[in-house]
Amino acid sequence: MENPLPSNEKIVAFGQRIPWSLIEEKKAIFNQTLKEVASQSTDDTFDLDFFSRTLGIPVSTYYSLDDTYSANVILGHYGDSTFILGSVVSGRYRSGKTFSQAIVPYNFNPSVNHTNLEETDDIGGAIRAIGAELELGLYHPDGASPTEEEVLAYMNLYQTHARRLGITPQVDREACQYQIEAHVAPGIGYHRTRSALEGILSALVMTSNSTGLYTAISAAYPIKSDFHLTDDPKVHTAVDLMVEVNNLFDDYKERLAEAKRRYHIDPNANVVEVFRLQGCHIHLDLAGRSEALGVFGFYTMLRSATAVANSAVLKGSPFVNGVCDPELLCTREYLRRTTVTGETIMMPLSPHLVDGDMERYAGLLKSEKANAMARALLYSNSHGIPTSAMHSLIGRMRPDLGSNKRICTLESTGMPVNVSASRQAAVLTDFEFTHALLENYYRKHGTDLAPMMEDKTLWAIMGPLDHEVFMALHDESDRLCTDMTLKTAAGTSMSLAEFYEMKRIYMHKHLSDMAHISPRDIDEVYSSLQRMLNPPSGVSAQTVEQYIYDYKLRSTGNWGRILINTYQEEGGVVGENNPEAVLRVTNRIHEALCKRYMPQ
Repeated sequence: MENPLPSNEKIVAFGQRIPWSLIEEKKAIFNQTLKEVASQSTDDTFDLDFFSRTLGIPVSTYYSLDDTYSANVILGHYGDSTFILGSVVSGRYRSGKTFSQAIVPYNFNPSVNHTNLEETDDIGGAIRAIGAELELGLYHPDGASPTEEEVLAYMNLYQTHARRLGITPQVDREACQYQIEAHVAPGIGYHRTRSALEGILSALVMTSNSTGLYTAISAAYPIKSDFHLTDDPKVHTAVDLMVEVNNLFDDYKERLAEAKRRYHIDPNANVVEVFRLQGCHIHLDLAGRSEALGVFGFYTMLRSATAVANSAVLKGSPFVNGVCDPELLCTREYLRRTTVTGETIMMPLSPHLVDGDMERYAGLLKSEKANAMARALLYSNSHGIPTSAMHSLIGRMRPDLGSNKRICTLESTGMPVNVSASRQAAVLTDFEFTHALLENYYRKHGTDLAPMMEDKTLWAIMGPLDHEVFMALHDESDRLCTDMTLKTAAGTSMSLAEFYEMKRIYMHKHLSDMAHISPRDIDEVYSSLQRMLNPPSGVSAQTVEQYIYDYKLRSTGNWGRILINTYQEEGGVVGENNPEAVLRVTNRIHEALCKRYMPQ
């Protein structure tokens, strides 16, 4: 298969031209200086000479500063080599900030690679703490949409309950006024992750009990709704961009129109009002802030059979806008494909390590086709016009997270949200374990895929799938959810239960000697997945109540089929527009969660 990864020779050569420690030093000085300058900034001027003197190296911009309204990239120079210090989007996306206030530091270190990673503060391979964000919808039990004031009151009360339960109280708004995003604090291991998720569900249930708002926790916003967007400048500019970009392509205009017809959505709805995804975004810290490791993880693990299997475990949402889809058990990826920004890409840009990527990155920012620094790394040119695949099924590389530790993450965006804390925790922890395999491999072999291909089991676990195979497998899991047959990069086919059993055995051989991972830790994850996918009793959940709170059956069964069965119990006919039946199903899910998680 084609391998677009930068070679080890090129990666090491870059690190030899610019010491990794020098980049770390200059970035730290730049970030601190930028913070001080931005706090006093009143206009769009930017003094390159001042930054050059302060950093002790030449500092320049990719484009001339004659037009400070345009996007730009701030560069540091050492000898004949260049590295990114930060980037700034066009004034169109700055929300009133000045040029310096809008600069976002670029925290990847392109000189950190497999030969010097142990010289950084990441001395040895280890399990990385995993964090996640869970998206969900809010609504009244009669299907009415909440007001802005009701959503804000819900968020404030959720934070209060979360603090009392000892979980992360952070909760954010989403683009839709009726959606919020709850955060899972970074943690390690299945038990801790499941406890955090159960805490979140408990806080949500208590908040709902106090406010009267119900939760729609599914892979797509299910009930009939106008999906009104939040009145925020960032949302407005993102909507403008997505509408503008989609209108450049006739096939995407037709996809959008077809989705509106399929789900009885207002013909005047914009692309974001159709784009009703709800997911679980997974973040894992990248050792040494290594750009090469980020690219390697994106190309392998996020495009692997593991990514497909994990997504299938969580899938299940046949409803959109009160319509039960005629063929899909999960509508999330269908909705993603209504926008060109949801295209899958082979790998993100690596501005320092791949020829031409610096030009592509800067050009995408300047063209105003990317409304955030990290989104410009998700470059797509499949239709002849460069765009950002900012809603890519695969994921993102994030060098832009605001933190004193300058954290950089590999982010998976292909995972739906699910009402089962056990399923969600198992997927998050499996992702954590798989990343440990990947990091250990990278430390030994860099981006050379040959040794991985020789290890057939490892290649099956995290080898990159061809684009066509990857998309075909997602299509199958959209129709069948956990009943799908998985195909791996090694050419093998198996059920999801068989795949995770293969992983369990492999993890015992290769992770049991790592810090913080015992054989019991490994078995907790994969035994839980086995119980959910292939119960020893042979009996699985058939109703939402059994799936959510029955002690013997919870988290078992095919979640998508359970929802279809429940919909039919409520008088619905598959393929029909029946908002009342969909609402009754969604209410049953919420009420089952209340029965399980409401304190007695």
